[in-house]
Amino acid sequence: MTLAPGRLGELTEHVPAALVDEVLEVTRRKERRIRLLPARVVVYFVLAMALFPGDGYQGVWAHLVAGLDRSAARFPSSRALRLARVRLGAAPLAELFRRVCGTVADTETTGAWWRGLRVIAWDGTGLEVVGSAANAAFFGYPSGSCGPAGYPQLRMVAIVECGTRALIDAVWGPQWCGENALAARLVASLRRGMLLLADRGFDGYELWGHTTASGASLLWRAKGKRLLPRLKELSDGSYLSLLPERRDMQRRLQARRRGKTWDTAPIGHPVRVVEYAVAVTTSDGDSRTEHFRLITTLLDPGLYPAAELAELYHQRWEIETAYFSFKISLRGAGKILRSHTPDGVDQELYGYLIVYQALRRSMHQVALALKSGAVRLSFNVALREAKDSVIQTHPSPDEATRNRIHSALTREIRPARRRDRCSPRTVKRPSSPFPSNRRYPSADGRSRTSLKVSYRILIPSATAPLTIAPDP
Repeated sequence: MTLAPGRLGELTEHVPAALVDEVLEVTRRKERRIRLLPARVVVYFVLAMALFPGDGYQGVWAHLVAGLDRSAARFPSSRALRLARVRLGAAPLAELFRRVCGTVADTETTGAWWRGLRVIAWDGTGLEVVGSAANAAFFGYPSGSCGPAGYPQLRMVAIVECGTRALIDAVWGPQWCGENALAARLVASLRRGMLLLADRGFDGYELWGHTTASGASLLWRAKGKRLLPRLKELSDGSYLSLLPERRDMQRRLQARRRGKTWDTAPIGHPVRVVEYAVAVTTSDGDSRTEHFRLITTLLDPGLYPAAELAELYHQRWEIETAYFSFKISLRGAGKILRSHTPDGVDQELYGYLIVYQALRRSMHQVALALKSGAVRLSFNVALREAKDSVIQTHPSPDEATRNRIHSALTREIRPARRRDRCSPRTVKRPSSPFPSNRRYPSADGRSRTSLKVSYRILIPSATAPLTIAPDP
């Protein structure tokens, strides 16, 4: 069979054949005899599966070889492609992901930095897999008030660079794995000079200490019930406190109830607390206020003002946008991972992550050329052109063909982000804990997904602190 050395359209620039060969050598997956499906080709086939999730093996293969000479190309059976995936395993894709993941922004990247710190965020999500016996035994079924889910599910935690939405690292495990345990495995990817944003739920004593040891700065939201004593009021309305060790705090509370004193100093991590409220008023007159309480390792109010920290925390939602691009735009809404074994799931998911990262790298290159923020570029446009480049690229493409992603993103650049909009947090699945979209109709009877709003961030003074209501 005559095949090009390895290609994935324009994305081959970020996953070149030389890199794939190096990974195969390192993981000892290089074939010892000539095969109709060499290991390198199978790697690109797995990546093509991520670009064309709605097609079967035969359809994915047809896309992959569409730019080659049809008279010389052969079409292996679905069984041959499945066995080739099993023979390859997940190790080469895991090593390839480690080679392509990481920070993308440089000093010229718009929106990636705040006061000299690279802004990043981590959070967790779930992905459904085929309900085979092997997957069910390994990943398990999540359950809720409506009973067990229809498919097994894995839990993933990833770190994303907020300015580019590029993947710095990602780990996953069975659905019963806690997000904190998975996040602890990502600490090795943190570096000094990073500012890590995180939602409430990650604010435990152990994880905080483990993460600060990496040298990265932290800005996390704290639970409403988290006990944070006021040790020193600061000029900007924030205050110094201590993130207590849970068992030590429990012993102190029990001693206080019994009327006893505790002579030793409390055990905990020094933190600075920023309390504020966000007031939202919509164009139709509705209003609501939500209270926030952030804890950070940035203790100096002169260098890191509380008002700027409160505004910066909004960037945590960039990881939610990244998950949307990955799960909805790339994988497809309502789609599940197709592999029937845990090793196959790992291989397939690494393929998705590699393709996602390659797309983000392409978008960052365009953003630098345009001297614009990467958030103004459409992931869907980049994905569409990447697919077309796989199908239509000739083995010796001209300059116009090679730059189709750049041309399309430049032509379809979006306007500057509008911050005066909001969307109700609703989904259509009836088993979700969130209300249905039908509960938010518009005047014309259609589902209301966004409203024009105005925001106000209110930071209390040291003499009149906010009262933070417990989390519901």
